[in-house]
Amino acid sequence: MEEDFAVPICISSEGNIKVGRVWTFSLPSFVTCPGASPWCRKHCYAWRFEKLRPNCRQAYVCNLALSLQPDRFVEHVLESLPEDAPLVRIHVGGDYYSSEYTAAWQRICEARPNTHFWAYTRSWNVRMLKSPLENIREQANLQLFASTDPDMPLPPEAWRAAFIAIDPRATGVPCRHQQGEVASCLECGYCFNEHAGNVVFKVH
Repeated sequence: MEEDFAVPICISSEGNIKVGRVWTFSLPSFVTCPGASPWCRKHCYAWRFEKLRPNCRQAYVCNLALSLQPDRFVEHVLESLPEDAPLVRIHVGGDYYSSEYTAAWQRICEARPNTHFWAYTRSWNVRMLKSPLENIREQANLQLFASTDPDMPLPPEAWRAAFIAIDPRATGVPCRHQQGEVASCLECGYCFNEHAGNVVFKVH
């Protein structure tokens, strides 16, 4: 499978060539990215993908519509996600855009304690989302990274950070998939390992 895609049933097991065959969930970029910096908006890989694959963007829009009803959203994700699903990548595209939506994902994580979730967010820099994101970070089965770039401040020290390689402040392990060392995130496992640290990505 060469591309990530979402479907109207909300969550997909197809993954993409980078993450591998793990469950993924996406929202439309920009409109769900309150923490996006000017640099992020200029270099957004998800937006470029959505322009190339309008059917995928439409599926992400369906996901967004469902997410606006938190109770239905939680129910639908849990119905779609097998109880033995090992891994879920939240937001290949999109981000946490409201406190209600963030809390919905916390409920999902709580309901699937044996599933490991991971995500990267720039919403850590959005005032109204700081508290909800601190709450969801407490989930033992979720690894949440504070994404940053040259236009953003450094994230709080307690957070795992995801840097861009061109950022002179970058510290951490270079993405092994981008280095050609592994075939996928699934093979690597660094980002969903709770004992690991920061990660550094090349510009997509």
